[in-house]
Amino acid sequence: MKNVFNKNFCRLCKSKNLDIIYKLVPTPIGDDYLKSSKTKVDFYDLNLKNCKSCNFVQLSNVIDPKKVYGDYIYVTKTSVGLPKHFQFLLELLIKKYKLNNNSKVLEIGCNDGTLLRLINKKAKFAIGVDPATTLKPKNLKIYKSMFNDNISHKLKNIYGEFDFIIANNVIANIDNLDNVFKNIKLILKKNGIFVMETFSLYGLLRNNLIDNIYHEHISYFSIKSFNDYLRKMQLKIIFAEHLNVKGGSLRLFISKIDSENRQKSFALIQKKEEKLFKNIVKKFKRIKDINKNNQIKINNFLKKETKKKKLIIGYGASVGTTTLMYYYKLKNYIDSFCDDEKKRHYLYSPGTKLQILPPSQLSEIKPNYIIIFAWRYADQILKKNRKLFKKGIKFILPLPKFKIIKKCPKKYL
Repeated sequence: MKNVFNKNFCRLCKSKNLDIIYKLVPTPIGDDYLKSSKTKVDFYDLNLKNCKSCNFVQLSNVIDPKKVYGDYIYVTKTSVGLPKHFQFLLELLIKKYKLNNNSKVLEIGCNDGTLLRLINKKAKFAIGVDPATTLKPKNLKIYKSMFNDNISHKLKNIYGEFDFIIANNVIANIDNLDNVFKNIKLILKKNGIFVMETFSLYGLLRNNLIDNIYHEHISYFSIKSFNDYLRKMQLKIIFAEHLNVKGGSLRLFISKIDSENRQKSFALIQKKEEKLFKNIVKKFKRIKDINKNNQIKINNFLKKETKKKKLIIGYGASVGTTTLMYYYKLKNYIDSFCDDEKKRHYLYSPGTKLQILPPSQLSEIKPNYIIIFAWRYADQILKKNRKLFKKGIKFILPLPKFKIIKKCPKKYL
């Protein structure tokens, strides 16, 4: 198929000893929300492969980044909790790693500049690199480019080396990691810090984050395999922690020089991961069984309700929604979606005729059920829309297990 190729060797250790460990169903590009329901889309396989040599997990296919990010509409500022999360990151960098008004900072994959704006208030300057042509933040220096040889040499010629390089939720989306880390080394000071935050394999398996498998996420990192890889690149992890953000993430601080405190942070996190990954095939089999049972329960319920002419709307139109909708086979039960992000309003879900509406229309539409596809933010969504319960509207949680919420929880009253 055009614009896609099969990744037949491990991105980290280069072994060709790969097995498919988890199969979902083919989907369109998850965030390709369209202006017309008649626009044809391509469907791509969505399978995870496990490297038998280093235990790394990666997506079987890689889609051309220009196709994935050309019309990218995701923005950080409207992602629940992320702006506050970035503020905490900045405070950590200031307190523990001495980010100050003499620091030069680069953010790879800066999106709408939410973090850059915060850093610019504390550092000498902060600039960004991002390939999404549709994002045009004001009053920020952002280079519209993939992070590659050309841009890294250009930045070094203009700005010299950086004290901090930050990449949040982007490294897992890049195929050629050798090139990325070669260029990070090129423009990072000897005692500089590379901060990386990514969706984690630990989070996926521990919390059944099945909707975080999609075509942007081509790598699923764990400490052991990634640490072995970084050593070969002459880089060291000096700090690591598991985070709850996005359901389960991994934050790493990486440097050219080692740290005496490294083992203190490594011991517990590696122990947790090793226990979970001891039999990774068995763990993915467990996830498959959980989701199969969940899918059957949801489909049986929705099939029964749609026969009664009940109106069902989805809440949350994201890249993960696309995965969950196709994997759980929910498309034919849903009338439309709603989402808080204005840029998505009146677009159509990838590969469907399901339109995205403003949540303000829910009172007028009066659906019988609202499926919270953005289930990790169920608390915020239920609290914001608690008045809908008075109209007899019920909410459905598809994950982590199927649940129907018929009455407004007391904590929201």
